Amino acid sequence: MAATRHESIRGTETSMASVRERFGGVDTLAALMGMFGAIGVLAFLGALIGAGAGGLEYQLNMFDLEGNAQEIVVGGMIIALIAVFVSFFAGGWASARMARYDGGINGLATALWMLLLVAVFAALGAFVGAEYNAFQRAGLPDWFSQLRLRGDDFTTMGLVSAVAGVAVMFLGAYLGGRIGETYHQRVDAALTDQRSVSETRETL
Repeated sequence: MAATRHESIRGTETSMASVRERFGGVDTLAALMGMFGAIGVLAFLGALIGAGAGGLEYQLNMFDLEGNAQEIVVGGMIIALIAVFVSFFAGGWASARMARYDGGINGLATALWMLLLVAVFAALGAFVGAEYNAFQRAGLPDWFSQLRLRGDDFTTMGLVSAVAGVAVMFLGAYLGGRIGETYHQRVDAALTDQRSVSETRETL
């Protein structure tokens, strides 16, 4: 008989390799749902901070709806980065729970879908009209629109904040995905334990 490939899930010897190969990888629907969940959390956090933070600044984008550069508030940018991290940690976690396997990869896919959506709306705003940039109008990340020229002065802070926002988004989504996957690892381990007990009883 051919040898069965084994791998360890949280210390439990099991043969889950074929199941992972069949159902693992990127789950597009799970990643999309994770992205929408992250957007919802980010919008909620932004509204919550804006409504109840008093003098606390919240600066997710560097340009207002009319495209005018806003005064840079470092503290506000840091708070916005924390909100992005928390939101995409939640989104990555949700995508991993739905996808079951490869949580980190599905978390990254969640962030990648978001990045593509930001790019699409930024392009619409640039080539069709600012009113079509739904992300900017809704107070959501508009990182690509921050990379613009102001006369001969390239907005270095816009570049820094955009790169930092994207990096934090991917980091949060990946970590959330890894954490979300551990739930299914525990389930697999429990199922394997149950199967091992059943097989032992049958042998006896």
